[in-house]
Amino acid sequence: MRQGPFSPQPVLLGAATLAAALAGAFLFRALHLPLAAILGSLVGATLVANTLGVLPGGRLIRRGGQLFVGASVGAVLSPDILGALTRLLPLMAGVALASNLAGFALAFPLARIAGIDRLTAVLCSLPAGMAEMATLAQELRADEQAVALVHTLRVVLVLSLIPLWLGLVAKTGQPPAPLGGSAGLGEILLLAAVSGLVAAVATRLRVVNAYIIAPMLLCVAIVSAGHALPPVPPLLLFAAQVAIGLSLGLRFRLDRLRRLPRVAIGGLLSGLALIGAAFAGLAPLAERYGDVDHISAILSVAPGGLGEMIASAGTLGLLAAVVAGFQLTRTISTNLLAPPLIRWAVGPSAD
Repeated sequence: MRQGPFSPQPVLLGAATLAAALAGAFLFRALHLPLAAILGSLVGATLVANTLGVLPGGRLIRRGGQLFVGASVGAVLSPDILGALTRLLPLMAGVALASNLAGFALAFPLARIAGIDRLTAVLCSLPAGMAEMATLAQELRADEQAVALVHTLRVVLVLSLIPLWLGLVAKTGQPPAPLGGSAGLGEILLLAAVSGLVAAVATRLRVVNAYIIAPMLLCVAIVSAGHALPPVPPLLLFAAQVAIGLSLGLRFRLDRLRRLPRVAIGGLLSGLALIGAAFAGLAPLAERYGDVDHISAILSVAPGGLGEMIASAGTLGLLAAVVAGFQLTRTISTNLLAPPLIRWAVGPSAD
């Protein structure tokens, strides 16, 4: 664990990180800013991580938040919506393919700008999960730190640009929803517990993003069986969003930016290019052929994290099920298909 000049004890560091994340989330909420819980906690955790030190266990915190964000999709599912998502599957697959092709094309200029090898650049550019691509980079002896930095920068860019875009095309500054109420808490906790067990097993089997995919697929199975699911209680969902923002803030390290300046510049440029291609090229397709509103289309095709985009949709009161469908399709296609293809292309050279 990297620590700053004060070298606080782990308990004090944890308390400081949590306090800063909550303070940021509630401040952004009081200011009626979009994505307040995620962005506010991200800013708070980033400040502590870059001044006092980095709290260990960010992955566990993120996984806990993902379980409840994934479970939140269940409340907006119904047999009719599941049928509509099935009909959208060809469009979702096409958007996922286009997004991956755009990422692959950007790998070549990224390699030159950042001064990294092409394999590392491909792992940086694909719209996949940071943890999965960083692990694959380590396995194939690519630059793991460059991969982690570029993916983190891209997710932060997406989360930062969405509120700006909302200010241009949508009405913002609305009062936040109250956090009270605990209806359905027992059922949600049971759903999260079962999903956590499934995800733990799936993760050992190298299934990617299992801690958000497992509750989503369990929700689909339950709704398909004819049982309606309650929404995740607002305070619990707020805490899950804070957990995701906090874990992302722990990854946003300024020392990495200073240590890898060319990679940071290349990551920013390639991230902006990929986000621009998604916003300008893929979102209109989702709007026209998927019959969704503009902001839902933006979140559906945005090359951000699966958990972050679903949580953002829920926070904004948008079509969370549609966003989840598009994001899940891309996640599965990229994280499950890209690694074996890359391993096959690299071949014995990785040994």
